Amino acid sequence: MSSAASPEANGLPANEHEHELSEMADKKPGLPVEEDIMQLARLGEIGAIQKLFDSGKFDATFKDEQGITPLHWAAINNHYALCHFLIQAGAPINARGGDAVATPVLWAAKRCNYYVVNLLLDHGADPLLTDDQGFNLLHSATLDGNVYQIVLLLHQDIPVDIADPQSHTPLMWAAYKGYSSCVDLFLRWGANVYATDDQGFTALHWALVKGSQGSIQKLLEYGADRSAKNNDGKTPAMTAEEMNTTRQWHRALSQAGFDKDGNTMQFPIPGVKDTRWFLTRFIFFWPFAIIFIGLFLMSHYPAFVGIPAALIVSYLMQWAAQKLLAWGPSNMRSIHHSVGSALRILLNMC
Repeated sequence: MSSAASPEANGLPANEHEHELSEMADKKPGLPVEEDIMQLARLGEIGAIQKLFDSGKFDATFKDEQGITPLHWAAINNHYALCHFLIQAGAPINARGGDAVATPVLWAAKRCNYYVVNLLLDHGADPLLTDDQGFNLLHSATLDGNVYQIVLLLHQDIPVDIADPQSHTPLMWAAYKGYSSCVDLFLRWGANVYATDDQGFTALHWALVKGSQGSIQKLLEYGADRSAKNNDGKTPAMTAEEMNTTRQWHRALSQAGFDKDGNTMQFPIPGVKDTRWFLTRFIFFWPFAIIFIGLFLMSHYPAFVGIPAALIVSYLMQWAAQKLLAWGPSNMRSIHHSVGSALRILLNMC
């Protein structure tokens, strides 16, 4: 946004948080591979590494000049058995190394090596340790949109709202990146939808920067403040206008039951005070009404008139139901599945 740097500008490198993933050349050219513990760790050669340990040339705590250990290379290359062997041999499980000063579990996470990540966590890897950018394991998984790994980490009791150095929460990152499934997961896990970063932006502001309608709508459904102002006094609507995402903003508002100004839409049928109560019963009876009217038309008119009439009326009734549900709670808008089922039954009977 023009008034503030994007989250990337607040710490994330241009290559989207990929640090030491490129293969690094050994600092000892010409060293035979059977004596190069780092190369053996890359290859997963447990037997050869055991021989080096037995010879006394190396042990599991060995580090190069960057602080990288054999466990780092075993973890990033998904060598589960070797990781277990090195841990049992006393490898420092939380050693930080490489340009990003990251731990083995952070290396493994960047390659989505789930089993290795779980192994390291089970043996004491600290998921809250950060790299040189201030990102921990949950931040890293969120930046990659890795839902499976996020679930794994949340079960490790990592605080769902843990912030990076600029106070961006995982929910904000997921919203900014447009990962609606991650946004949904964090919200279900209890993430604070009202949290703000150092610039006063909420997750809703960041979702509008990317323009992900799914993320915007999900945040609205969980009660995001539609009029929240950042440090510069800009609301989500103003952010949407700046970022040319007004269309997604208005559509998400409509899907969540609000008008373009963010006000709750009034139910179109006068006298209905409890919308949920009314729609619950409407959802139950409406398919039966479609079937009854369809059967009535087909039984009282010739086939060449009754069948087309039944199809047209059924379609119009389904359309009317979907329009009515625009004023209902978001979790009740699946009526089209029920009505669609009734229509399929009617078509089969034809």
